[in-house]
Amino acid sequence: MKVLGINTSPRELSNVKIALEAALDAASEKGAETEIVDVNKLTITPCQGDNYCKEHDSECALNDDMQDIYQKIEEADGIILASPIYFCDVNAQAKLVIDRLYSYFMNPKYSELFSNKKVSIIATHGAAPLEAFEGSLNTQMAAFEVLGFKTGDIINLDDNNVPGAINDKEEQLQKARDLGENLI
Repeated sequence: MKVLGINTSPRELSNVKIALEAALDAASEKGAETEIVDVNKLTITPCQGDNYCKEHDSECALNDDMQDIYQKIEEADGIILASPIYFCDVNAQAKLVIDRLYSYFMNPKYSELFSNKKVSIIATHGAAPLEAFEGSLNTQMAAFEVLGFKTGDIINLDDNNVPGAINDKEEQLQKARDLGENLI
């Protein structure tokens, strides 16, 4: 089993990446092969809405680092999207990846492939109440569901505005580990 972690935080010592690593460590302990992709270090162009992918079997016209992520998603059995919450939503890096998954939309070949893959989401944030962005997290998960993925857990880890703060929050790290175990 392969589990792909997609870290979208631009910060070093990112709380969401620390939580993602805890989740992947737990999955690894259960026998999964794991990998993290750090989106912020990649060059990913926003979706151009040109529908090239609809005429070319889901191949995106843009030739950038998203091509590698497509391959990793296709090879993975489970995916964890890890995003900090910026202004009541997943960050721009997360939206870049999610929007570029449009190339798979309405392609029965990929709906079938994804039907055996589970997606979970880890979100960290500073102070906003969950109600401020819970709908957004559900919408992002729905995008994966529309593509055929099985939906996994969504966890919200709050009071994590200071980089590395989560290291002192065993309960939150345990939630992340549980998410990793539940993905298997």
